Amino acid sequence: MYKVLVVDDEPTIREGLRTLVDWESFGFRVVDTGVNGRDALTKYEQHRPDLIIIDIRMPGIDGLEAIERLRARDKRLHMLILSGYAEFDYARRAMSHQIDGYMLKPVDEDELIDYLQRLRKTLNQEAAEREHAAGWTPEMVVRSLLSGTPPAALTEAAGNAGLNGASWEAVVVRLHGRQLEPEVLTEACRRLACKLSAPERICYTAEGDLGLLVMNGAGSESQRAALMHAIEDALAGLHPEVTAASGGVVESWTEIPQSHARASAALRRGFFLEPGRIHPPDSAPRDPGGEQAAEPPDLSDLTDKLTLAIDVASEISIGEWIKQAGSRLLESGSDEQAVKAACARLVSAVAARLEARRPGSAEETLQRGLVELYKACRFTQLMERMHSLLIEFARQTEQGGAETQVKKMIDIIHRHYDRSLKLETIATLLGYSSAYLGKVFKHKTGENFNTYLDKVRIEEAKKLLLKGMKVYEVAERVGYANVDYFHGKFRKYVGMSPAAYRKTAGGS
Repeated sequence: MYKVLVVDDEPTIREGLRTLVDWESFGFRVVDTGVNGRDALTKYEQHRPDLIIIDIRMPGIDGLEAIERLRARDKRLHMLILSGYAEFDYARRAMSHQIDGYMLKPVDEDELIDYLQRLRKTLNQEAAEREHAAGWTPEMVVRSLLSGTPPAALTEAAGNAGLNGASWEAVVVRLHGRQLEPEVLTEACRRLACKLSAPERICYTAEGDLGLLVMNGAGSESQRAALMHAIEDALAGLHPEVTAASGGVVESWTEIPQSHARASAALRRGFFLEPGRIHPPDSAPRDPGGEQAAEPPDLSDLTDKLTLAIDVASEISIGEWIKQAGSRLLESGSDEQAVKAACARLVSAVAARLEARRPGSAEETLQRGLVELYKACRFTQLMERMHSLLIEFARQTEQGGAETQVKKMIDIIHRHYDRSLKLETIATLLGYSSAYLGKVFKHKTGENFNTYLDKVRIEEAKKLLLKGMKVYEVAERVGYANVDYFHGKFRKYVGMSPAAYRKTAGGS
């Protein structure tokens, strides 16, 4: 039976309502009556009725004030008001407090029966919803909320699940390193729940990610670090890599979707986030959002620099050029796939240079390396793998010993004579003093470095002159920025000017 409290300052009305209908036949029982608003408040606390029928005008605390106080205490309480013809304005004000209806005095039996039948149906439905909501776990409420169920439809379940009266912070955890089958995500959530679930922490899954709701927020940086360590510990052995981001604290459980959405948005750029910490929602590098992702920068200018660094096996130089490439890629705002493609193009171009000189020296290593580049699950890992691949190229070409380095120097001169080459620069890259390497070079070739370089350049210049190129063009093509300086060098080694050589050699 649903409990009814009747409140009216007129005894005849109170007693009349008790006997006007057979209450129990409609599922109701009048448990008590009250004489004014104050009495209504007191007896509400005693009986916790499901329905109060209350007069709108009474001495002391009137019906309107009592209704306001009752509604503040109990959002689910059903109320019918009694009023006279002259009290319509009062009744209209009372209706703003979710009143189920009002009846004019004297109460009509059929009207009361109609209200009771409708209210019993409503109360039965509410009871069923409460029973259903009582079986909801916090995880079920959160998943339903994130799937788009209106908060109003989950109020009962959220209250039963302990979500009311607290602020919450969503931490979304993304797993990397293997194909995410549904059973893998389920197992990850189970492990996280076993390790971290508590009344103040709720584990859930959403859109292929793990989620952790933290009551009143995750706390200080040290507390966040401890939480991240616990997350990694819980998932150890299941996934080698995780990235986590927070959506910030929200003041009500109804705003949990907003916190979750902000964390998920940060993880859209999760590839670029460092591991081992819970990132705030604004920590990800520039995200073009709904706009088309930015094109990655052209890194082709690094091909020659990296090829030269590989030729002289300078791991330091390789690292510096990779660092520059990484900075430019981050600044571009390009997405993960575009960045990986740019890195693949760069290492492929370097490998092509190496292959052109020594067929078979880089192709197999390149193919293995490209697979590893595309499997990288974060930006730092991508840079490390690209660096390792280029170091492997360098080690494959490195033979060791100063005399072997001289052979490399000769090779570099013949392939890069058109650039600014200095013994000091190459010696530094090779890890030798320029004085020592210069002596070894002269011992091996019979000439000092600059003379050898000049002769290579002049031989190439002679070929270009016979092809009809202008003298200043030839000078630039073989590495001399100053045409007069070129004239002097040419005359020194050939015994005549470039123009005279072309005329003489061309005529013969």
